[in-house]
Amino acid sequence: MLRKILCIGILFSVVTMQTNKADAFGGPFSSWDKAGDMTLVMAPAYALGLSIMAHDYKGTLQLVESVAAAQIASEGIKALKLEERPNGKDKKSLPSGHAAGAFSAAMFVHKRYGWRYAIAPYALSLFTGYSRVRAQAHYWHDVAAGAAVSALFTWLLVDDYLPDGATITVQPDGARVGFNTTF
Repeated sequence: MLRKILCIGILFSVVTMQTNKADAFGGPFSSWDKAGDMTLVMAPAYALGLSIMAHDYKGTLQLVESVAAAQIASEGIKALKLEERPNGKDKKSLPSGHAAGAFSAAMFVHKRYGWRYAIAPYALSLFTGYSRVRAQAHYWHDVAAGAAVSALFTWLLVDDYLPDGATITVQPDGARVGFNTTF
């Protein structure tokens, strides 16, 4: 189901870019910008859907907290007006808030459910960052800074996920993972 939603979203992004040829590769409000806006939403939607499907409501709360914290921190840093955008619009280039939001969702999935589940949201996040650079709203280091802000808050706010009944025991000779169930 999530794969279908992801494919439809990517297809919609490509169609949107192709139908707006007049500004297909320029300016701050180009089709690249619109496509990046869409993938920015798709990455957290994927993470939210994954946590809800797993009945991991603690994870859902941690997703909201980590994305919100990354966005608030990004906006706080932007308020310092450290760098002018490539398009000259304002001095709020560093860090990319779009990248912070998208990468926060991807990193949440990675930490909570494993790297295999995180491939799709990482791809969406990379496209979001690429679209911001292509639209001349950010430099690559702005995207990297947004991802770094996300990494910090994911590390601070998101726990590794253990399904009900799972246990981890650390002993001098190594770690053991076990599952308990009741019949």
